[in-house]
Amino acid sequence: MVIDIHHHLPREWREYMPRLRERCEALGIDRVVLCTSGPPAAGNLHLYEALQEHGDFMLALGYVRLGEEGPKAVDELHAMGFHGLKVIRPTVDYDDDVCMPVYERAALLDMPILFHLGIVAASRASDPFRDVSIDRMRPAHLDRIARKFPSLSLIGAHLGNPWYDEAGELARMHPNVYFDLTGSTMKKKSPQFLSEVFWWADNEQYGMMGDKHPYEKIVFGTDVSVDLMEDVMDDYRAFFHHVEMSFEHRSLIMGGTAAKIFGLEG
Repeated sequence: MVIDIHHHLPREWREYMPRLRERCEALGIDRVVLCTSGPPAAGNLHLYEALQEHGDFMLALGYVRLGEEGPKAVDELHAMGFHGLKVIRPTVDYDDDVCMPVYERAALLDMPILFHLGIVAASRASDPFRDVSIDRMRPAHLDRIARKFPSLSLIGAHLGNPWYDEAGELARMHPNVYFDLTGSTMKKKSPQFLSEVFWWADNEQYGMMGDKHPYEKIVFGTDVSVDLMEDVMDDYRAFFHHVEMSFEHRSLIMGGTAAKIFGLEG
């Protein structure tokens, strides 16, 4: 099973979903995990509506605005059939005490969380009315969360761009922390650089420090429009080729690990 773990649903989802399904069929992608970073109410409603029509193909991550919403929002999303959560633009650090009840509820309900990490696009129109700081979205903030909630799967987007080393070390330390390579990461950095971030793949002493091989900590995601999905897949394949990755680990990255995270095995 090939799973795109990071894809955004646009407002015009009814026109978009048939195009997405057609493209995924051509590329051999079986399931897509969809999220939204727009206004929580509208974005989550669109996801819910799409899920009713395309539940055989998509998984939905509901948007929770950390610092403004609490565990009640998690309960509501779970009751609507959402498979996990997506967080971005928190008004506090990801590991602030105010966020802990959200993570506790997500862990209780077995709802993995996709964390936007690092840089986020600036908007002249909306930024003056938003409280946005990329420093609140550093990979290091996942450390405390992973320790407090070891049963909760944390997926960091973009390998923490620009804090790649932080992301790599968190992946090494915590069995429940994973990262996708979406965004500009694989255009900005070479396969050689990525192999250095995951240096512990070839180190017998430190290679299993978190009880998992580093290539079990990477998940496939696109985070691009339909027309650019194949280009992202090619970037992943270039990395696989560079490190001479085994077929087993390639399969885990392209969907096997995501299937475990979301309970799609068997």
